Amino acid sequence: MALAVCLYDGLSSSEKRFALKADSFSVNYVKTPIQIPIPLGGDPRLIDIGQVRPTITVTGIVDATDPSETVSGPTRNSSQVYTVPSKEELEDFVTSKFYDPSDSKVEIMVSDGSSTPVAAYEGAISQARFDVAPATEDRFSFTMVFVTKKRKDS
Repeated sequence: MALAVCLYDGLSSSEKRFALKADSFSVNYVKTPIQIPIPLGGDPRLIDIGQVRPTITVTGIVDATDPSETVSGPTRNSSQVYTVPSKEELEDFVTSKFYDPSDSKVEIMVSDGSSTPVAAYEGAISQARFDVAPATEDRFSFTMVFVTKKRKDS
């Protein structure tokens, strides 16, 4: 299964669909149970209020040599066409995209190349990093971190 991560911003007036050439995709679930100490050596009390805070990290190569390169991805809003972004397009997306639940959401979809996503997450961009390394000066690598809601079943 090839790993394709699609960023979809379809609620705002300027819809964007990016297909990232991802090397890795990870989901991290953080829970925060509370431990209350009991004096005089008693067993501490544990309280778990059931909060789960997922984060997603995607790493890969920004490899858009053709500014009009498109690929097929999961169907969203009757279309499967996604653009492979350049470093500048991805950087502009990261620095201009802010989470607004009524107007401007980002959906992260993991695809196996079919029209149905393997997994989909609504999220907000938390962090992005672009690197260039010796011997690969022609391409940037990227790391993007998203805070998300729980996985949506397709």
